[in-house]
Amino acid sequence: MANLSITAAWESAAAFVRREGRLLFPISFMLVALPAALAEALAPGAAPGEVPDGGAWLLLFLIAVPLNAIGNVAITFLALRSGVSVAEALRRGLARLAPLLGVALITGAGLLLLFMILVTVAAGLVPGAIEAAKSGVANAAFSQAMLLAFLILLPIAVFFSARLMLVPPVAANEDGGPLRLIGRSWRLTAGHGWKLVGTLLLVMAVYTVALIAIQSIAGLVVIALFGQPQPGSLAAFLITLVGAAFTTLATPYLASFIARIYAQLAD
Repeated sequence: MANLSITAAWESAAAFVRREGRLLFPISFMLVALPAALAEALAPGAAPGEVPDGGAWLLLFLIAVPLNAIGNVAITFLALRSGVSVAEALRRGLARLAPLLGVALITGAGLLLLFMILVTVAAGLVPGAIEAAKSGVANAAFSQAMLLAFLILLPIAVFFSARLMLVPPVAANEDGGPLRLIGRSWRLTAGHGWKLVGTLLLVMAVYTVALIAIQSIAGLVVIALFGQPQPGSLAAFLITLVGAAFTTLATPYLASFIARIYAQLAD
């Protein structure tokens, strides 16, 4: 089993981004941050808990997903292959798009199936939930069963996410289809699962707290200058741009960090 130093991986990734940021940040902005920001800006307003109506934003969202994958693989490829050009990295990202989408479909379908099984089990444990499911009318008991199933699924999803964390660098640096990418990441992370779970949770916490803090500060400034943000307003667009700027800066660090973890475990 290969040794894994999270600290060394981060220090190496940070040094790489500082050195090659002029190449990485444009990729991050154009392929990761901008498409998502445009989809968010065009999304119509919706009440809490409701899905916005369909429209052009949905098409942009569907485009943003593959562009995000291409951008992440391109940045990862640059982090792993010294001397390659941006054009080569982008071609590699495009070439590996289909296997990555396959991984997303397989894991998404697996989690959905597991959630349905957990909901069925939870409904049997919560009095009144099965009757609600049979009648097709949701009630408090069925909502409790759904919540219980979600709480059980969440740690499972986090563990599997940690074990499959290396799928992007495997896709960038190696060949093979979706099943090989999943299997290779699983084998590389064997023996390091809980360390990677802790790393994933820490990264998610730091990312979320930093994004909320930055957008909150920016929101106060925007509200003071332009008023309350409403869907389609300039104030809402400016706050979205702040989020896009944060994503532009964070993505190269995160992708390079995971690439350095892969490099340690693949040696």
